Amino acid sequence: MSDKKVSIHESYTLPSSGSDIYDFEVPEVVTLRAMSTLDEKLRLSSSNGILIIPQLIKQCMIEPKDLDVAELKMFDIQYLMYMLRIATYGPDYKVELRCPECGHVFTAEMLLSDIPVNPVPDDIHEQLTITLPVSEDVVECSLQSASDITAIQNESKRILSKFPEYVGDPEFIIRWKYIIKTVNGAAVPKKDIQSYIESMHAKDGAYLRSKYEKVVNSIGMDLSRIDICPECGEEVQYSLPVTTEFFRPSFD
Repeated sequence: MSDKKVSIHESYTLPSSGSDIYDFEVPEVVTLRAMSTLDEKLRLSSSNGILIIPQLIKQCMIEPKDLDVAELKMFDIQYLMYMLRIATYGPDYKVELRCPECGHVFTAEMLLSDIPVNPVPDDIHEQLTITLPVSEDVVECSLQSASDITAIQNESKRILSKFPEYVGDPEFIIRWKYIIKTVNGAAVPKKDIQSYIESMHAKDGAYLRSKYEKVVNSIGMDLSRIDICPECGEEVQYSLPVTTEFFRPSFD
């Protein structure tokens, strides 16, 4: 029996490198080792990726050893998830696509290592400031971490369990309790955010969502892609999905 261990490891520069979006010390460079079969067992232990992926990254992290991965912003975690996949299985990735023009189904092949990574812009700091167009309120927002997403999911489940007749998705409001930090310079308790959002002018609400999501979507892995349908030659535009091929690649 071979006594070789999983020892392949690489160092990666986080999208947040050099920025001040964290209120705790986060290194610019993180070193990961390749996953072992035991790590794969951990990944398969839950269907909740928001909960398991940070644990998996932490388990495969060589340096720094004391980093609380769950408190990293989601774009840093997503980046490390892709790097962990590359370190373990290589960059080759395949997705099945359907052409919206002719309906032809085909397989697109790519290298995950070629995905562009956008760093945090110099003008984005720990709090993102947005001025609403109607109320003219100045709202300070934080960029979400994995622990925020987990808390939002748990609170949503509690509401749906307690109020089965609840109409709509409770996460629509709950998520802002973990995003909005101050309004016009004053800290707003989480318990007051819901009434603030619910009474907000619809235009302000749409503007807040649009501006916030534009910033969040501009940082980290750029997963937007264009492939050409081999049947009709039309462009197929899509956002790169995480499929079973991501952590369980097929081998020719």
